[in-house]
Amino acid sequence: MWILRRKGGITAKRLAQICNCRVSKKYLPKRKDFIINYGVDYKKANLNANVIFDKLKVLEILKENNILVPKIYNKDDEIPESAFPLLGRKKYHSQGRDIIYIHNREELNRIDKNSYSYLIEYINKRSEYRVHVLKNYKDFVSVKYNKDGKADPIVRSKNNGWKQIKYGNDFFDDLVNLSNKVLDVLGYDFGAVDIIRRKNKLYTLEINSAPGLEERKLQIYADYFKHKEEEWKTQTMI
Repeated sequence: MWILRRKGGITAKRLAQICNCRVSKKYLPKRKDFIINYGVDYKKANLNANVIFDKLKVLEILKENNILVPKIYNKDDEIPESAFPLLGRKKYHSQGRDIIYIHNREELNRIDKNSYSYLIEYINKRSEYRVHVLKNYKDFVSVKYNKDGKADPIVRSKNNGWKQIKYGNDFFDDLVNLSNKVLDVLGYDFGAVDIIRRKNKLYTLEINSAPGLEERKLQIYADYFKHKEEEWKTQTMI
């Protein structure tokens, strides 16, 4: 087994340690090896060969397949007053570091257009979830939680005071079903889907093909990778 990682790729390295396998950001394995994309785009991979890193393209594909996503605006679109507030996003991003909150048109006009690739509707969410889907193996849901109420309400990331805790309450089945549909539409084998809820509506924000993982989740992903490798070995022997 090989896990192919991006530069840095700490989670990929930790997964490789648990799986007792090789990890690389440069070397391309031989075709006889079981290969996992975890932060790279290698079309001959056994898992996540179809990964897409362009987040705008992902949103467009989901929208075309009738999956609810925030409204999308390109840089040169005519933005109605009713659209504000908006979020400026980069096509390639991670951990929400690219997000620009744009309250009104005056702020939009002041911002350098090179600082974002596209704009999306800002949704005043009630809750934000991360749903991990390991196709035909396991699904599990976390909700983003802040204990003291002082964390950034817009960007719910670890660096902004949020943590993820296990979730199994209202909308659980809906979250899992939606996330599986997202993976089916995109052709992914695994991933972590970010979803927000406003009232009774669930909006898909993005899918992470190389999510950061803490110890319990690391072990689940590692067990999944080993399980899929064993399936592959059995199939190649037939």
